[in-house]
Amino acid sequence: MKLILCLKCHDVIKGDYETRTCKCGLSGIKYSDDGYNANYWGPAIPLGFNNFSLRKAISKQPAKGMGECFDAFVIPKSCPTYIKLDNCR
Repeated sequence: MKLILCLKCHDVIKGDYETRTCKCGLSGIKYSDDGYNANYWGPAIPLGFNNFSLRKAISKQPAKGMGECFDAFVIPKSCPTYIKLDNCR
């Protein structure tokens, strides 16, 4: 799953085969036809989740109180699977 965070409106957007944009409309993301790479634009930062850590946290979801933490990270500026576009779409 590919995600971006818009630095203007702080919306987190999940990548898809259709163009998806944040609430303010300045950032967006769309999967490439290969389904692996994604193009994104705007004042956005790509994000990642540690899938193992997320699955573990989901399996330990409590009925009440604080939820289980999991690892998330900011994708590096240079990443071959996230392509930053100068112009939208």
